Amino acid sequence: MIQVIGLGYADEKSLPLEIIQILKSGKPLWLRTEKHPVVSWLKETGIQFHTFDHHYEKQNDFASVYDQIVHSLLRLAKKEPSLIYAVPGHPMVAERTVQLLIEYGEQEDITVEIIGGTSFLDGLFTRLKFDPIEGFAL
Repeated sequence: MIQVIGLGYADEKSLPLEIIQILKSGKPLWLRTEKHPVVSWLKETGIQFHTFDHHYEKQNDFASVYDQIVHSLLRLAKKEPSLIYAVPGHPMVAERTVQLLIEYGEQEDITVEIIGGTSFLDGLFTRLKFDPIEGFAL
């Protein structure tokens, strides 16, 4: 099983309790990228993690990077009973790797559980004091 969580749009103060508990669970943790404000907190807290940053250096385009990340996760999921994949923001907002993971996970009979998180939209709406019901398109 792969649990997909969102690291939010800011530092650890924006993380929901459920996400913090998952991060502290001791399960293997893979970050799409180390370039996120929560990473310094992970290090301070002693939470071990791996990243997929090396794929960005090897590939020439994002589609190839995302494909490599997803196939790496699927290989890892066949070896581990459960692992965590953490992405910036919310897993279901502009996160192509998660869409691919859901699609390929079904094909390979690997459970992909989406937990959530906060997206950049949450911070944007709050900062602008804007309710998206008034009209918003992404």
